[in-house]
Amino acid sequence: MTSDTYLAILAPAVDPEEARRVAERASREFKLVPAFEGEGLTVLVRAATRHRLFGEAGIVIGTAIGPSTGTTTGSGTGPPDGYRFAEAFWGDYVAFFRPRGSDEIAAIRAPSGRLPAFRTARDGITLVASDPAMLLALAGVGPRIDWRFLAHHLAFPHLRCAATGLAGIDELFAGDRTIFGGIGARREAIWSPWDFAAPERQIADLDEARRTLRESVIEATAGLVQPYRSVLLELSGGLDSSVLAAALAACEAPASALNLVTPRAEGDERDYARATAEATGLVLTERNVEADIDLTRPVPHRSARPGIPQILGAADRLLGDLALASGVEAFVSGTGGDCIFCAPGSAAPAADALRLFGPGRRFLRAVRHIADVHDTNLWTAGSMAWRQAHRPPIHRVWPGTDAFLAKDVLPCEPDFHPWLVEPEDALPGRRSHIRSVVAAFSHLDGYARHAVAPSLFPLLSQPVMETCFRIPTWMWIDGGRDRAIARQAFGDLLPAKVIDRRSKGGMDAYCLRNFEANRERLEPYLLDGHLAGAGLLDRPSVAAYLRQPVGSRDPRFYHLLPIIDAEAWARGWLGPAPATAEAP
Repeated sequence: MTSDTYLAILAPAVDPEEARRVAERASREFKLVPAFEGEGLTVLVRAATRHRLFGEAGIVIGTAIGPSTGTTTGSGTGPPDGYRFAEAFWGDYVAFFRPRGSDEIAAIRAPSGRLPAFRTARDGITLVASDPAMLLALAGVGPRIDWRFLAHHLAFPHLRCAATGLAGIDELFAGDRTIFGGIGARREAIWSPWDFAAPERQIADLDEARRTLRESVIEATAGLVQPYRSVLLELSGGLDSSVLAAALAACEAPASALNLVTPRAEGDERDYARATAEATGLVLTERNVEADIDLTRPVPHRSARPGIPQILGAADRLLGDLALASGVEAFVSGTGGDCIFCAPGSAAPAADALRLFGPGRRFLRAVRHIADVHDTNLWTAGSMAWRQAHRPPIHRVWPGTDAFLAKDVLPCEPDFHPWLVEPEDALPGRRSHIRSVVAAFSHLDGYARHAVAPSLFPLLSQPVMETCFRIPTWMWIDGGRDRAIARQAFGDLLPAKVIDRRSKGGMDAYCLRNFEANRERLEPYLLDGHLAGAGLLDRPSVAAYLRQPVGSRDPRFYHLLPIIDAEAWARGWLGPAPATAEAP
């Protein structure tokens, strides 16, 4: 079973004949079949696409799991309106409805945001689809790069907003309801992480936090894997993927596991993966990742935005090949675990305790725990927490960078994202928590293996997000360990060496080696590429950096990797770059 594919034709105030012609073309060229037809709304899907009808009111595409049913197909009564929809259903879905007594059409996208909802307009008709190439074809236009988007994409890393890299195509926000009518479209946020971070919804008891987290992870995992006959867990050996191994075992899912090994010792976590597999009963396969990667090779998949880092391409191909050979129908990934389980990068959890309880026992306990997490002394941890509690955030909205970029073309402020709209009394630790989850969502798309099977991300599902945002940030460092609630919630299902693990596998040496091996070919690739031609690069600084060996302690090459990925993405749509001016 491959990813769900759909096209929605929204024409509430347009001649229905034009909408019908678009539908006929979509059926003919993309092998789509009608799934819902109503006044001003036609939805077509690929034959295997999961969907659920709500009588004459509308349709849900993808996985919509409700309190009374785990199925995503069949008929039902009218859907809940507005905010109540996100309370009644969770999953990976996009829904289209005509609100009662209205001439408008509503599109609702799940908070998990895994099923895409790209949008374009043509002759008064709005098209929403899972595939940007389909939209370009139906709109009768060729791909044009939105260079302003790429400038924003590179200047504000890991922030995915509504814009895409294709001119004329944007994307509906996750957790939004968008209303389409005769005068255009308007958006309404029907789900926000800040609703669950509200003081009155916080979980006050550690035992309740552990129990609720465990239940939500198992519930989410069971619900997402239910439609599939065979799933493959990407088992790194770290805590997050091991938690998913325990959840898969608990819900008796038809799962196996794969551990990928890079050539250097830092990327070899087989001992931990084997311990988890033995404890959970999952059959474990181990594969070596290619040692050498060509960072200038063409991208295998054209997406709306730059997707998988080129440096991870070998692992992506290996997973796709294995799934194709063994009949795997979906991948299960622990991506986002560090973020949703609130692994702190600063003293912010202790700052939250200080803001709420003052400089007393709870604050001192949080300082002691954060000092243990970061292996520092109490004075340093306490001073950092005090500053974070009493000063505005260093980055008002989102951290930016201008490394290797032409500064005069970069946007000064990041684009709007609804989850970054915070209350006036937002706590610094919760702000960091939510921002890290927003960043995690920018790393889920653009994988070539999704042509074989979709990826499932239970840790970024709605039930798990809602639970984690209700757990106070200082609880996540209980006992001086990061992700403490997750460790404690699954401590009886996983081996102690995984639960108590403080180290983390890395890929620094692997990335550095491959970057150095590509350095000479990267010079013409970047300096004569599309990004340079569009004026986005600081060509002298790129040239100077690529003409000298990279030191083992020099992390600046990590700033070039997104630029390499963006160039590869642009060439995927436009082909080889035309000749530019002579390199500096």
